Amino acid sequence: MKIFFKLIFIIIIIFSVFVLHMTFIGIETNKFNNQIQNRVMNVNKDLEIELKEIKIIFNPLKLKLDIKTLGPKFRLNDKIIQLESIKSEISLVSFFQKKYSLEHLDVSTKSLEIKNLISFIRKLKNTPELFILEKIIKKGYLIADLKINFDKSGKIKEDFQIEGLINDLHGDILKNYKVENLDLVFDFKKGDLTFQNIDALI
Repeated sequence: MKIFFKLIFIIIIIFSVFVLHMTFIGIETNKFNNQIQNRVMNVNKDLEIELKEIKIIFNPLKLKLDIKTLGPKFRLNDKIIQLESIKSEISLVSFFQKKYSLEHLDVSTKSLEIKNLISFIRKLKNTPELFILEKIIKKGYLIADLKINFDKSGKIKEDFQIEGLINDLHGDILKNYKVENLDLVFDFKKGDLTFQNIDALI
């Protein structure tokens, strides 16, 4: 009987150590890399993403696993967009059933040059509006957080959200109408774009 209780005690200790390790330190894996890469290719077959290993952290409050990778890069031909991080989460049940379907991604960018970003987007989907915008903007930087949801087929849903800030924007709207040092916060939700804290020299 004593041996039985000792065995139970050892199992509890090992399980507790494992849970604490998963909660505060986590583990690194590449199990989700293909999932993220497939989601990206659904946007454009020529769009590539460079991923480092993904860290998995146990979230005891939600009983889910938070997954995060730092420093990924989008690559499209000769254009590169550097990101700060990509995050998502999956349920414990899905993980143990080895059903790693990602329903959403939270993407945070680094500070990006707006002209380079527009040029990158034009390679994905070129429109007259983007062409004009690229000609108007002379300088500026953008940092953004994107929340992207996927349907069952892996396509991006229309309810994506973008929040961010634009810093030190310079542009020529007309010959005698220039914008300099424009700083603002923007929010795009449900098809509506709003601006806050606008500060500029015109």
